[in-house]
Amino acid sequence: MIRRRIVLPIILPVLLLMTLVPSASAVTTTTLEHRILGWINQARVERHLVPLRADGRLWDLAGDRSAVLASRNILSHTVAGSLSSQLAARGIKWYRQGEAIGYSPRSAGTYATADLFAAWKRSTPHWDLLMSPNFNYIGIGMTYRSSTGRTFGDVILIDGPDRSRPGAAMVSVTRSGDDVRWKWRGWDVRLQTRTSGLASFQVQYRVDSGTFRTITTATTATTRLLANRSHGHWHGLRVRARDKAGNVGRWTSEMRIWVP
Repeated sequence: MIRRRIVLPIILPVLLLMTLVPSASAVTTTTLEHRILGWINQARVERHLVPLRADGRLWDLAGDRSAVLASRNILSHTVAGSLSSQLAARGIKWYRQGEAIGYSPRSAGTYATADLFAAWKRSTPHWDLLMSPNFNYIGIGMTYRSSTGRTFGDVILIDGPDRSRPGAAMVSVTRSGDDVRWKWRGWDVRLQTRTSGLASFQVQYRVDSGTFRTITTATTATTRLLANRSHGHWHGLRVRARDKAGNVGRWTSEMRIWVP
C-alpha cells in the first residue's frame, strides 16, 4: 500500500494506490461529476490512452465516500473506510484499485469542480493515477458541506473485468426475387485493460408486425440470407452482440424490406 499526503494551496488531495486482488455494484450521476470525467478522458486521449469507462457501481461508492468525508469534514481515506472492503461488500471484482480525494473551499458548482480537477492535475502522484494505463473503470463523487462551504471530491478507479456492452448495427438489406439478404456489423467497446473482444451475434426475424423469433442464437457471421420469403409482406431482422466476457448488447433497430 502506498499512502501520500500532499498539501496544495486551495485543496488538500490525498492519494491511495493499491495493487492487490479481489472484488464490484452501483449509480449516481451529476453533470459536474461527468464534467470531471470528461476532462480526465480528454487528457488521457491526448496521451494516447483509452478513456476510462464510467461504472455506476463505482459512481455510487465514490458518492457515498465523498458524503462521509463531507459529514465528518475530514479529508482521509481511513475516515471514508476501507475501500477494498467496500468494493468487496458491493460485489465489485477488481485486480487493482486506486483512489484520489480532495476538497475545494468553493461551493458545489463549476468553480469547485474546476478546483478539484486542477489540484489533482498539479499533483504528480494524483495525475499519474488518473493517467495510469492500468485502470479501465472509474467512479466520481462530489458532496458539498454547507456549514464549511467545502466541496469534497472522490475518484475511484479499478482494473476490473470487462462489463461493457458490445454493440451492433444493421448495415443493409437487399432482395433478389423472394430471397432476402441482411448485413450487419458489431464491435466490442475498447477498454484500457481487459477488453474481452466480440464473440457472437443473436439473430431474430419476423414477418410484418408479428413476434420476433430467434433464428440464430450464436453466430460469428455478419450476413444472413433467407430464401423464398412470402410475397406481400414485410420481412424484418434485428441482431444483438455478445462479447467473450458474456456481456450482451442491445438489439439493433429492425431492418425490413417489402417482398411484393
